[in-house]
Amino acid sequence: MFRLNKKPLYLLLAGALTLPTLAAAQSFETEAAQASQNVERRALTADVAEYTFKLRVGSGPYDQIGIHRVVKEKAPNVPIHTAKSVFMVHGDVWGFDGAFLSSAASPAVPDEHALPIFLAENGVDVWGIDFRWTLVPSGTTDFAFMKDWGIEQDASDLGIALGVARFTRAITGSGFGKLTLLGWSRGGQTSYAYLNGETQLPPGLRQVKNFIPVDIYLKTDDAGLREAACDRVAAAQGGPAESQNGVLFQTLGFLAEAAPGQPTPIPPLAGLTNRQAALFAGALTFQLFQPVPFYHFVGGSFDANGLPAGLLYTDPTAFFDFEKGASPFEPSKVVVDGDVATCDQTDVPFDDHLAEIKVPVLYVGAGGGFGEFGVYNTTLLGSTDVTTHIVNKVPAAQRIVDYGHADLFLAGDAQTQVWQPILDWIQAH
Repeated sequence: MFRLNKKPLYLLLAGALTLPTLAAAQSFETEAAQASQNVERRALTADVAEYTFKLRVGSGPYDQIGIHRVVKEKAPNVPIHTAKSVFMVHGDVWGFDGAFLSSAASPAVPDEHALPIFLAENGVDVWGIDFRWTLVPSGTTDFAFMKDWGIEQDASDLGIALGVARFTRAITGSGFGKLTLLGWSRGGQTSYAYLNGETQLPPGLRQVKNFIPVDIYLKTDDAGLREAACDRVAAAQGGPAESQNGVLFQTLGFLAEAAPGQPTPIPPLAGLTNRQAALFAGALTFQLFQPVPFYHFVGGSFDANGLPAGLLYTDPTAFFDFEKGASPFEPSKVVVDGDVATCDQTDVPFDDHLAEIKVPVLYVGAGGGFGEFGVYNTTLLGSTDVTTHIVNKVPAAQRIVDYGHADLFLAGDAQTQVWQPILDWIQAH
């Protein structure tokens, strides 16, 4: 799946990776060669497999990223040749497998109920990244190394991963063509940042041909949302280098399945059972974090006391398994960087060239997620080919029970509501 030919990798990818020195490029080639010896293959369906390997991107102990490929095979370890491709970027808390392939770890739904598998079965070569913070071990206690890890670093790592994906596609028969970039949630913000920087490269060195931001914005014209982002920036000053929301979600998911009726030990959710607490984090997410009104991961149903009783679109057990797949830690700076850009009171370099982004765009939103609030950001781009697809199940006044931010990937009808429109757009572009 991943092997080096006689031509040095740094020559094939020079410019596209924008590595600062020849020495760095040669080091990258060495790491790529080592990574090629450690590829893991996992069969997902009878004819679709996931390949995963880690790639070192710096000298620190945690300076590595994960790269994923989900592709249809002609035979084991023999990917099909296809011109259609997409590179998927995860958001906060969940890495690639947790965000996009949670069904493979959940007995509650068929393994193939996942966007990457659906696209692969339809001839799309699917790639993805694990940002370096998703790979930090759960037992870590000193996070000083994470203090400066922000959106710009993630965008830089994304550029490296895109280059590796293009190179690997080339040596496995699918050509060195540019990729469609899909970024969900914070991954959409990182993708905006990456494309912002890519506009400053000559066209021949750019790596993305199309862009699919999924349920997110970097900029907003809503004064209230900007003010809320500014408030979050101020509140974060002097805080820890890391967020441990992943630990929280892992705990909620495990307890909901192991002891659903027991009182939850999570202090902010005291008085609820473990099952209610796990559902609360999904269906009433805005009580914990509210980037837009009534924001939630999954649409829920509620009892007479207003407490979550179940889920409307996603199997509850599948959601608990999704929660269990969270990565423990995330740099606080990644989150703050996004809010700084949205607040728009402090200049950041990764949003200076949005108007120069001219690739075709498909914005996908969830009525109970960022939904329509993400559309404005697309109007700031230079793109003339912009399509919007927002899943609304109820009128706007009932936003609290509409399709959620994660329903886009987890819901039972996500294939017809979300994935097929994405596939149709990729095939048309």
